[in-house]
Amino acid sequence: MHSVEVRRGGSDLAAPMAQMRTWLDGKGIEPSLFRMSLIPGGTVFTVEFKDARAAAAFARALGGKMTPKRGDQPLAA
Repeated sequence: MHSVEVRRGGSDLAAPMAQMRTWLDGKGIEPSLFRMSLIPGGTVFTVEFKDARAAAAFARALGGKMTPKRGDQPLAA
């Protein structure tokens, strides 16, 4: 799985969720997992995809960050 983390400030959950859903529906992409965690001052949405390209496109479009899969090793420069 390819995981994307999207952070949003404030207490509004509906607007960021609608933005994500609209983007996903517009691209015909169905995530494997969608979860949210409330943090002080905001929310962290974690969305997982089977396809790395879909995850990367979602991260770019929504200002998210791809997070390494468990067991992945960073590439040396």
